[in-house]
Amino acid sequence: MSSQTLSKDSQSKTIVYTVDAFENGLAVGQHVVRSHHDALQQFSLRLPGEQRPVRLRSRYFIEQKNHRGELEKLLKRLSSQGKLRHTLIIFGVNNDPLHPFEGRFDASMKFFSLFERYTPGLLCIQTRSPLLVLSLPVLKRLGSRCIVNFGLETPLEKIAQRYTPSLPRVEERLKAIRSLSRFDIPVRIQVSPVLPYGDWQKDAADFAQCIVENAYGVDVRSLSNGSKERERELRGVPVATKLAQDRKFHWLRPDAATPLREALNRLSPKIFTPPNCEHLKDPQLKIFAA
Repeated sequence: MSSQTLSKDSQSKTIVYTVDAFENGLAVGQHVVRSHHDALQQFSLRLPGEQRPVRLRSRYFIEQKNHRGELEKLLKRLSSQGKLRHTLIIFGVNNDPLHPFEGRFDASMKFFSLFERYTPGLLCIQTRSPLLVLSLPVLKRLGSRCIVNFGLETPLEKIAQRYTPSLPRVEERLKAIRSLSRFDIPVRIQVSPVLPYGDWQKDAADFAQCIVENAYGVDVRSLSNGSKERERELRGVPVATKLAQDRKFHWLRPDAATPLREALNRLSPKIFTPPNCEHLKDPQLKIFAA
């Protein structure tokens, strides 16, 4: 996740790291992207059942017994190379790092403790778990070097229980978001993907109001992007299967998020402003710009 230059022809390219917690430790992926903003959109937290493997050539597993030491070596190396302060780390893509089961939570808490010594340019934590509030001391120390993308796909508990029954309750998530905001932790709500919130057009304003009242930013996407590849992926995703069974086909369309985006734009256009990643740019880029 370091914003180092790759070549003169690819000076706009950026390297980012993603970290996922598993029962046997952590998986760290290294990815080349066009920009930090693209990375934050591309690597949003997946829903259960839509995990995508990290390519083998760009990942390594850190076993539970020594994951902290191995990860510390990586952070120390980036720091000694002067790259850590320009590094974006996205924690939680394929799996919610604070899921209370399968040993993920303990691994994640140990991971957080490393940042008392090694502070990246920006740590983006992606979760749907209210347990994140237990990490407040670390988050407060990170200050502006940390943002939280908190997943909230619908404001309706009935809908959440129907399509994502394994996820935390909606009200518990909103309480956690409010608690983080009270301590000045930058929180963005990640509607990824948007799920039914009532009438597609009429009730978009209510969901938008909920988002604006509780977060400083938002990322919104539809379950489908319209590509053939994505359509093939969705055939094996439980949420998509249930939406089709319930004949809620317009929530499977690429424009499913359009009414919500329009309602948010009417209420607060600035809520779509992406996180400030200017400080992640490597000063060496100026050499190629000269």
